[in-house]
Amino acid sequence: MNQWSTLDAFDDEAGFLAPPSQCLLALSDASGACEFVSPSWLDFTGRAFERETGAGWRELVHPHDRPALELALRQALDAQAPFRLQYRYLRADHSYRRLSGAGMVRRGPDGRFGGHVLQCYDTSACHPGEDQDGDGGADDEAPEHPAQSMIRLMRGTRLIAAVVDQQGCILFSNDSLCRALDYPYNELVNCALFERHLSPANRALLATLHPEGARAAHFPSEFESELLSRDGALRNILWHAIGMPDYHGHEHSTILIGDDVTEARRAEELLRLTARVYECTNQAMVVTDTASRIISVNQAFTRLTGYSEAEAIGCNPRILQSGRHEPALYQNMWQSIHATGHWHGDIWDRRKDGTVYPKFLSISAICDAHGVTTNYAGIFYDITERKQIEERLDFLAHYDHLTSLPNRSLFLDRMAQALERANRDQTRLGLLYLDLDKFKLINDTWGHAAGDAVLKAAAQRMKDCIRAIDTAARLGGDEFVLLLTDVDEVEALPLVAQKVLDSLSPPYQIDDHLLRAPPSIGISVYPDDHQQMEVLIKQADRAMYDAKSTRRGGYRFFHDLNSALPPTVPGCPDDN
Repeated sequence: MNQWSTLDAFDDEAGFLAPPSQCLLALSDASGACEFVSPSWLDFTGRAFERETGAGWRELVHPHDRPALELALRQALDAQAPFRLQYRYLRADHSYRRLSGAGMVRRGPDGRFGGHVLQCYDTSACHPGEDQDGDGGADDEAPEHPAQSMIRLMRGTRLIAAVVDQQGCILFSNDSLCRALDYPYNELVNCALFERHLSPANRALLATLHPEGARAAHFPSEFESELLSRDGALRNILWHAIGMPDYHGHEHSTILIGDDVTEARRAEELLRLTARVYECTNQAMVVTDTASRIISVNQAFTRLTGYSEAEAIGCNPRILQSGRHEPALYQNMWQSIHATGHWHGDIWDRRKDGTVYPKFLSISAICDAHGVTTNYAGIFYDITERKQIEERLDFLAHYDHLTSLPNRSLFLDRMAQALERANRDQTRLGLLYLDLDKFKLINDTWGHAAGDAVLKAAAQRMKDCIRAIDTAARLGGDEFVLLLTDVDEVEALPLVAQKVLDSLSPPYQIDDHLLRAPPSIGISVYPDDHQQMEVLIKQADRAMYDAKSTRRGGYRFFHDLNSALPPTVPGCPDDN
């Protein structure tokens, strides 16, 4: 299950709704025996279909929860009634996850009771600190799940935050959106946000979000909407969209981070009509003449920039520039102002004390009664908090939280781009699939904390072995992959593989222990072995298992698997 399974789940406390792909579905007969489980159920448990039918599925229920579950099921069968359950269930990675389940009554064609339809969702993110390993105690030192981190970030910010599915329906929102629209959470969840709440004057936005009437929404990275609250008040929200990929790299939901710019938009309209600076807003405001000389600023300008009114008057707004942007940005800015009368966007600026910060800037041309531009007005505010949240959410979506290496989703994206370049430039790619020998022994003997320390140290050693243009990624557990680009000769790959072996074979100093976890490496080559990404990964994986089973600590080329020769490089003896 992907990292959003916990966020998308449903329970009575949080009210989360999951897409069908994240639902565990089972059918039972009138005696309570399981007849069918969905593929998502098998993905969750990692077991065969036959093991889940009958009473087999109950084997994975936490021992402490099993008596209450058995009693609830028996009462539901006797009463031929629906039921709701919450229990801990063993996932394929050997961790217990909190499931919320609802059983609905099945009836046959004759109307007789035929059993139940059971739908379950993983709601572990709604129970932080709960026991996940089945030892009866809370996992206080367990690493925070990325979904929990995302929920905590979105709930804790003053900014508006929502997660929507592919159709634009709300899966989750924080209190800021509820306050902006004056609706309780349970009336917003699962509704089509923009179809339901857009103002009549802003309905054209739907054509942008759903081009040519498409059911799936296509969110620009930045867009603005005019929403109606419960009492009919207009709220202008400037949205920033972050696509959330699933395990296979496909986007299945979108995070929307919104700024309520209603006050700023009203101030802009007032400025266009009166060409006056208003001190009643918390937004920094500045007015210039047509020669770009500052003629007025408000108090918020002084608080944000550090420049007093006397220091700013007569200066060009270039005194605020950070130096981070290319001249082309300012050229495009003024082209938009001259063509449309306004421009807005995120830029980096510099305060009087030299500190650089991100801000949202909106510039409007002020015209007289004849349509001649007489002034320019700028409104801006600090967006440091939003940038920090966006960067953190992006990291959680694309990087492994333990090693900080790219995760599977980001690796697949980079490999797809590398294949396009290699095909265009007629170069080769090398794919090294790594597995750490003895890692399970380290976990079983010294604990998961020691295993995590080994994974982080191994990740750093891998990064030190490759170039900046190459990619080291963690696919899961103790499996890693190295993507080597611009490979001129296949003969260069054994040198890199040997370098990795030499780097990862020495023991790791973990606390007072020296722990060894030498790698087994499988190598596939593009285009020599294959031209499709998925096939190349499977080939490297197969070669790695051949190296592991033949002699640990060595490496093996996929194209050598049919050869009778021993592994390319002698490995370390198996001293497990």
